Amino acid sequence: MSVLTDLARKLLPRLGLLVDHAEATRLTDAIEQLLREHDKGVDVDTRLAELFSSVPAIERHVSDALSDPRIPQKTPYEPLAGDGAGSSLQRYECPYGPHSTWFRSSLSQEVPLCAEHQIPLRLVPGR
Repeated sequence: MSVLTDLARKLLPRLGLLVDHAEATRLTDAIEQLLREHDKGVDVDTRLAELFSSVPAIERHVSDALSDPRIPQKTPYEPLAGDGAGSSLQRYECPYGPHSTWFRSSLSQEVPLCAEHQIPLRLVPGR
């Protein structure tokens, strides 16, 4: 997957926030067509770049995204809508060192044992 096709996939659900409804519909159809072609092995980067640059608001958004060091997104966790600012995964490690590390995503999950020492992992403070 190229940077532009990856960006196009991420852009699709945001089009309605960047342009009016008619333009979002037109762009959605065009992007989806190009992504289908890409999935069949066709190089569509040039046409995606032309499409993005044909609409100033999209061109700005793409330019900002490409200059942002987080693009492509490398974060393993993206909060769901409505998550509070303080919510995060809880990190657990072996009390004897980082032999085993585990992240708890739900309180219903039972904390596992360290594979090396066979003792329960402990919560890392401040996480």
